[in-house]
Amino acid sequence: MQKKIRVAIMADDFDLRPERTLFFRRLIERLVTENEIELTLIHSKPMPEEPLYKKAREILLHQIPLPYATRFVSFIRFCLTTKERFDVVHWLKPRIFPFFWLFPARRTLVMAHGGGDVLVQGGTWTFSRRVFNYTLTWFQKYVDTMIAVSEYANKEIIYAYRMPPEKVRTIYNGLDPVYESLPSDETVSRILNQYHIKAHTYFLFLGRPELHKNVGNLVSAYVKYRERNPKSKEILALGGSVKTKYEKTFGALPLSPFSADIHFLGYIPTENLPALYRGAAALAFVSINEGFGVPLIEAMACGTPVIASSVTSLPEVVGNAAIIVNPLDTNAIAEALALVCKAPVRATLIKRGFARAQFFTMTRTLDNTIALYKELAGVKHPLIFEMETT
Repeated sequence: MQKKIRVAIMADDFDLRPERTLFFRRLIERLVTENEIELTLIHSKPMPEEPLYKKAREILLHQIPLPYATRFVSFIRFCLTTKERFDVVHWLKPRIFPFFWLFPARRTLVMAHGGGDVLVQGGTWTFSRRVFNYTLTWFQKYVDTMIAVSEYANKEIIYAYRMPPEKVRTIYNGLDPVYESLPSDETVSRILNQYHIKAHTYFLFLGRPELHKNVGNLVSAYVKYRERNPKSKEILALGGSVKTKYEKTFGALPLSPFSADIHFLGYIPTENLPALYRGAAALAFVSINEGFGVPLIEAMACGTPVIASSVTSLPEVVGNAAIIVNPLDTNAIAEALALVCKAPVRATLIKRGFARAQFFTMTRTLDNTIALYKELAGVKHPLIFEMETT
């Protein structure tokens, strides 16, 4: 009988609540069913209400209480004292500890959405973030493979982390199964009532109000759209954003009567997202830097027209299924908001969006990730999915 591949996942990022991505959960759910893989989840704090830890092997790192760097010291202690041995260790984000090469695994795999942690300005630049970036950049020789979520992200990783091109593999993000069936009109109305909005009366943005998300230009463009189209009634709904955080990053809202129609929805629970997408007149996602842009495929799967930036990975992801604009040109964004309201344009975008979303299945993403584990462990099993991006 063939020996199982011993895979360790550094699971602290999976433990974050509320969950910012469902991919970590889907990956673990799949791995615990794989007969060829023995999965071990390694993390720092108990998660007694998370059933997945009961389905996999769990290693809870012994915590050494310190004023700073408790997790790091606990990790080093584990590496130096454990008798465990693994074929592959998978870090779910490019934030790996110094001396990560001491971990008892034959191969080290790191997933990244791109080189944004190094290249993107703004956000919170903590000491730990600088350490993570330094560690991965200067000690990348100890990383066997990095996963990029798009071809653009692939190139950005090579540049940002000085990673040899042969060490970077592209595995596209997958659409979560929650988007395989659309919510009913009744469900959409019920959920939208929680946010005091009505179906097809709002443009939607989802994401944190960070500089690279370009929300300031989107807000300015929206105000221009309303001023140029005085009979229009659409509001701008900013999901994931709160006003105080927006103002800290981009300054005060424009001095316009239409600024009153900019709604900050705050954090959106995952279970509410399909209805919020479904009810939107369009998703306006004009970020300046994205390794992939998951809201794009989520919106398209929900039958929502998309406006996307012409830079970084976004054209690669949307193909011909979106209105593509220069994210720095507020006039172009305003024109796109007007264009997406036209019935023939909407119909075309919805049809193309449904088709485009079918490329990005979670099954393909997970299949490719498992194939990469096998390849790293010495089992010949090439990646099975490549997608044309035109």
